[in-house]
Amino acid sequence: MKEPASSLQSFEAFQANSYFNALDGLRAVSILLVLLHHVPRFQQGLVHTLQDNGRYGVAFFFVISGFLICTLFLREEEKTGRIDLWKFYGRRALRLLPLYYAALLLQAVFVFAFKQYAPENQELFREKLPAYLLYYSNWLATATQGPFFCAWSLAVEEQFYLAFGLLMFFASRRLVVGAALVVLITKAVVYALLGNVDADSALWRVVFSYQEPILLGVLIAFALNRRQGYEFFARRLGPAWAPACLGAATAVWLCGHSMRTQSSWDSQLLYLLMALTLVGLVIRSNTPVLGGRFMTHVGKISYGIYLLHMFVISSVKRLPGGTSPALCFFAGSIVAIALASLVYKYFEYPIITFYKKKLSPLNPEMPVHGLAAKSAVAESPAESPKNLLKAPSGAA
Repeated sequence: MKEPASSLQSFEAFQANSYFNALDGLRAVSILLVLLHHVPRFQQGLVHTLQDNGRYGVAFFFVISGFLICTLFLREEEKTGRIDLWKFYGRRALRLLPLYYAALLLQAVFVFAFKQYAPENQELFREKLPAYLLYYSNWLATATQGPFFCAWSLAVEEQFYLAFGLLMFFASRRLVVGAALVVLITKAVVYALLGNVDADSALWRVVFSYQEPILLGVLIAFALNRRQGYEFFARRLGPAWAPACLGAATAVWLCGHSMRTQSSWDSQLLYLLMALTLVGLVIRSNTPVLGGRFMTHVGKISYGIYLLHMFVISSVKRLPGGTSPALCFFAGSIVAIALASLVYKYFEYPIITFYKKKLSPLNPEMPVHGLAAKSAVAESPAESPKNLLKAPSGAA
């Protein structure tokens, strides 16, 4: 039975589509997994396993980042005939840096002024502060330890923006795809044969600091940007049950199997399921559950939730009964969502509005080439920012 035409898009409709509503829903799922992972431990079987695997919520953010950034570059090049690298870096800086450094400043106040942490954690934060300021905490052996440890994934994203932007600007598209495939396979093979080579080596931590889910997102973007690739996936993931089954398979894997490491075979399988789930969603014009108002809102503010959630969880734990996993998760989620909503409205949104108007590569006043001309209506600056092709929030 074929799915309604209003749901499964043609290749032309996909190319003209400037907003994928399901991706905000995926961001919401991702950030809720992260929140679950950081509250006190549940003891029940499936919930305990899911909570342990909640750290892989950042992997979904990485898949989304790779897909959206690469798609943004490809469409900008198709419309304008070139990539404006400085505007890209300007957009990323305005979107991510203000709130990041505001959260880092708040963390420094808690550490140095209010002495909110044990002496060893205060010292660890002091040692890692240069890495936090310059976005390289993911290269440290203590990347996931101490106050503000969540910055490791944001460092991964920033390094990806910098390196991938340069690669897209200077290299041929064939070389970009080939490089993504080579480094993706190389990391998988090295970790399969030699184990965690970066555990005791700063050099290997830097060399292999890229994340496989981001590369899968990049490869998906290239595949879907060509009619042949798009129709290949549309034929196989077009049935109504396909994205639901992929999502269910991802959920079952997260609930039923504790992943060993971020680059072991079981994690690689999880990344592939996540990537295919994303494909099954973006080839559709609407997704009733993930595209709903609540999930869309949570996804939209997920960057703020990610940066602020540990402040919230730490505070909830101090309340009577706050160490209860269920209470901490639900109360922490509600407070984090409410706080991030205010931060988005009064801090992030004005900045987003500014850079969308001044730095958007899809501004209809810019020269238009080829197929991109067909999407000019959806890209009008008079539209709400959510209707523009969205670069990732940066939460991870």
